[in-house]
Amino acid sequence: MRNKMMLVAVAGTLMLAGCSSNTATETKLDGIAQDLQAVQQGQQANSAKIDRLAADVAEARASADRANSRLDQMGRYTK
Repeated sequence: MRNKMMLVAVAGTLMLAGCSSNTATETKLDGIAQDLQAVQQGQQANSAKIDRLAADVAEARASADRANSRLDQMGRYTK
């Protein structure tokens, strides 16, 4: 009988501890949600930078192609 009473007391304590840890769990989840939001914002900023860099690379490539074309034409005239 004493063992059963002890088990009931331990189970009750664990149940109460579980309820109190929900607040801690929710706090941790809120922190994780904020971290996730910060990561998503950083990813969006990086995507925007990559898009700008891709446009700059395309412009530089076009400029280099035009310069190479002019050099090729100059080489034809000197031969």
